[in-house]
Amino acid sequence: MSSCWPRAWADKPIGVAFKRHPEDFVVTETLSFELSGEGEHLFVQIEKTNHSTPEVARLLARVHGIGPVDVGYAGMKDKHAVTTQWFSLRGVCELNREGLGSGGLEVLACARHSQKLRRGQLAANSFEITLREHCDGGAEAQLEVLKTRGAPNYFGEQRFGWNNLTEAERWLKHRRRSRTSKFKQGLYLSVLRSFLFNEVLAGRVAAQNWDRPIDGDVLVEGEPTGPLWGRGRSATSGQAAHLERAALESHLQISEGLEYAGVDQGRRPLMLRAEEFSWEIGPGEIVTRFSLRPGGYATSFLGEVFRFLRPDENGSF
Repeated sequence: MSSCWPRAWADKPIGVAFKRHPEDFVVTETLSFELSGEGEHLFVQIEKTNHSTPEVARLLARVHGIGPVDVGYAGMKDKHAVTTQWFSLRGVCELNREGLGSGGLEVLACARHSQKLRRGQLAANSFEITLREHCDGGAEAQLEVLKTRGAPNYFGEQRFGWNNLTEAERWLKHRRRSRTSKFKQGLYLSVLRSFLFNEVLAGRVAAQNWDRPIDGDVLVEGEPTGPLWGRGRSATSGQAAHLERAALESHLQISEGLEYAGVDQGRRPLMLRAEEFSWEIGPGEIVTRFSLRPGGYATSFLGEVFRFLRPDENGSF
């Protein structure tokens, strides 16, 4: 969770070591549909360790002699982790297992389907995250509150990288004259929309009404939402519209740039709750297990309670 955006209720987060080993962050995705067993697309379920999703997609395309556009996946997964996800390969009759090598990639299953796997076609992501070196006796009580109240649905630090936001703002200013790949353009647009959403959510957190509907809210399945900015007028009104405008007032260049870039406005829930949330607290470590809906960040969820100690922080919180 970025220090730029406020926590909702955990004023004193518990310091923990995060991602000391790839096995400390395990995630498995569940598709939102059943594979038919026939069709021109070969679906491959791969467990990967210390490999990014784009790296694996490029490898699959190269060893099977197909274009990058013929490889599909439902979402990006962390690199420094153990992650299980599906890829689809158009026009591939048989998987080239030898071409994948043996370094951190394991094929778990193969099946056929009639359509390409596309972004967002997930039912959930399941996590097992081990947090180490904690020295706070209040973890149990904090986790109970997190289970009950949930957390603000911030886009996580992974979305912004170390310099993505700066690069995205620079690109937006010179978009018409820029020679930027479609992949990078899509990344920059996502980063900018995520930033504006987090700013609006931070305003709602500060107003202490992020987890309940207020006057003028746009509700999805009964939950309040925030804007994924783009073309079209915001559907909010009243108090919700006032808070939204206040949060975006200092970012008009970004919001107007997104409108001119041609992306359509969308909505995203402000609240993030976990399913099947459990934990085990042992000597020096906490093992958490839970599932999140697509688009939810485990780091944002746990970041409401914990402050993550990175390996480069020299062992001090």
